[in-house]
Amino acid sequence: MTCPLCNIATGVEIDMHSDGYAKDLFECTECGSIWVLDRDGIVLLNNRAA
Repeated sequence: MTCPLCNIATGVEIDMHSDGYAKDLFECTECGSIWVLDRDGIVLLNNRAA
């Protein structure tokens, strides 16, 4: 999987928080963007790169 903003594939990981695991929540360690996958495609939740 690649980041939808910076297209980096090596820094994408499943986002883990103290409140637990959220299904299909991904975070880019390069630009800090967070997104989810749904049946319509990628939904960007934030854009720390902007």
